Formats: sequence, C-alpha cells, structure tokens
Amino acid sequence: MRKLITLIALALSTHAAWAQYGDFTNMDMTQMYNQHVQQTNAYFQNRTQQMVQSNMSNPQVQYAYQQYLAQGGQASFEQFAYLYAATGGFSQQGMRNYNQTTQNINAQQQNAWNGYQQAQQQRQQAVQQWQNGYSRNQQEAGNYLNGQATYSTPTGPQVLNYTNQPGTYQQNGQTYYMDANGNYYYVYPNGTVQPIQRGW
Repeated sequence: MRKLITLIALALSTHAAWAQYGDFTNMDMTQMYNQHVQQTNAYFQNRTQQMVQSNMSNPQVQYAYQQYLAQGGQASFEQFAYLYAATGGFSQQGMRNYNQTTQNINAQQQNAWNGYQQAQQQRQQAVQQWQNGYSRNQQEAGNYLNGQATYSTPTGPQVLNYTNQPGTYQQNGQTYYMDANGNYYYVYPNGTVQPIQRGW
C-alpha cells in the first residue's frame, strides 16, 4: 500500500511540475542566435559607418579617390573610403591582410554555423531522449499501479506481474520463474535460468 501511495504522489508531483514550469522543449534557439547576430552586426555596421565617414572627410582620401576615378575606377566614394581604411591605403601589405582577414572571417562564420547546427542536433536529441524517458516513467508508474514492472530480459524489456506467487509463468512465448523472494528468472528452452532485473 505504501508503494501505491508513493507512486501516486510521484505521478501527481511530476504533473504539477510540468504544469508550473511548462515545456522547455519549445525554446527557439534559432531566434536567440539570430538576435545575437543582429545585435553584433548592428554594432559593427555602426563602427564601420563612423570609420567611412571619417575617411570621407579626410583630404588625403578625397585626393586618392579623384586619382582612382581618373584611372577609370567605378566604386562610389563611400565604397572607396571603406576599402581605403580596410587596406591601409591600398598598400600591398594592407591588401594581403585584408584578403586574409576576409578569408578568416568567412571560415570562422562557417565554423560557427556548423557548430550551431551541431548544437541544434544535440539539443533535439537530448529533448527526444528526455521525452522518451518521461514517457517510459509514466508508463512504468501505470504498470506499478497494476502490480506490474518492466524487467530487462535476454529478449528485451518485458512487463511482468511482481505480485505473482512463486512458480513458473508463460508470457509472450517466453518462460519465467519467480522464486519465494519475488525474484524473477528467465528460463531458456534448454531449462537453464538467468536472473533478470527490473528496468529497461
């Protein structure tokens, strides 16, 4: 009787916790990630815009742009001012650094995206495992209320009645033996027995 009361209390407390705290499985990690990216991008766009405006006011950059246009350049002054700053005035070393940095950033972004995708898969797997475990626990609580439990047998999980009297029982084409202490054994067709335990 004490076991029955404990099981009922466990089932009710689990349901109460679910009702109080809700379902954590519906967190939108993609939205959280996108919001972080948007905030980061907004910060860097603001800083870049400040740098471009500063260069557009610089007489040296204005002169370099006029030379660029005279040589047939097509970029806007704003684009030119950005590249001027990003490449250190279009120096060879600055161009190498700019190209290397661009490649590094692209690789980092790809790695971050791959890591994010992997984390999403792991989160989904963890949620699924939690849901499966929750379902198994609910099912097992129902079994206990009916005087049954799941036992791990050589042929897989099997629900057996733990309130049986000692003896031999047939279930789903398999033979089980319960001793005087309530312990179950799986009986192989050749008559040998193997102890089995509650659990999955």
